Amino acid sequence: AYDGGKPYQYKDSSYPHRRANATLPLWFKKVFPLNKHMTPDKQTCFMHVGKAGGSTIGCMLGFLIHCGDDDKTNYQSVPSLLAATTAHSFHRGVYDCSDEAANYLFVIRNPLARALSAFNYAKPDLSEKHPFSKKYKDKEIYVDCDFWTLNDLAERGLVKGNNGASDECKDRAKKALLGTENNLVHWFYNYQFYYESMPPDANIVVIRNEHIVDDWNAVETLLGGAADLTKESLPVNNQYEKKPEEVYLSDAAKVVLCETLCNEIQVYKTILKRAQNIKNEQYVQSMQELVTSCPKEA
Repeated sequence: AYDGGKPYQYKDSSYPHRRANATLPLWFKKVFPLNKHMTPDKQTCFMHVGKAGGSTIGCMLGFLIHCGDDDKTNYQSVPSLLAATTAHSFHRGVYDCSDEAANYLFVIRNPLARALSAFNYAKPDLSEKHPFSKKYKDKEIYVDCDFWTLNDLAERGLVKGNNGASDECKDRAKKALLGTENNLVHWFYNYQFYYESMPPDANIVVIRNEHIVDDWNAVETLLGGAADLTKESLPVNNQYEKKPEEVYLSDAAKVVLCETLCNEIQVYKTILKRAQNIKNEQYVQSMQELVTSCPKEA
């Protein structure tokens, strides 16, 4: 289980190992009182993988995250057994869950779509007084290597034979996407990090970003609740309007991005396979969706 570090020797934790009685960041707390008599083996741990839809689900579960500035401004939690039993969370370097938790809830998304969203999310705004992260080497990717779109990073930094970037920048691009260098926060904290940080025999449940309503209702039913969530009741959090060039990926870019993300894609598939609420036909559905972006890796 999570020991305060990361699964690989090259990764470091942003925070020390924290338990339920530790002082947590404000955005990590829940907005309604938890049942103090609920033992860890009845609880669900929210595995908040960045840029997979976790902010939306986190708000629905009653965590602050991007829902509001304090515990009085969040009114988006969904009354449910899932929200009531999801007592603690794991996001980046902050681990607040018990290793005895009954379930580990992953919110997951097509790995290529998650990588694109994470790239745009980390992009610095040079008009700000302090545009760069203190913890991550984002300046090396965006400014020093001049990769301002994921398509540009892929075509100039990853495609073999392209001389549009220095060898150093090509190395940075590959290591950043693999998650072996801390250039972009949510590339660094990838599926493999979260998956290998939980107990190996953990019980997994999943909400797919592409099928939030169906999967939320399936998990709620698994817990003994009612499948009554509707699309209209979903909150929308931590989103901004994208420019066309920010979401464009050429065919060549997709191929090399998928190749580099191959390991991440296999972990994504493993999480889906282990999910207690995902039936075989739903797994096949996600693989068919994956084929449209990364056919070889699917």
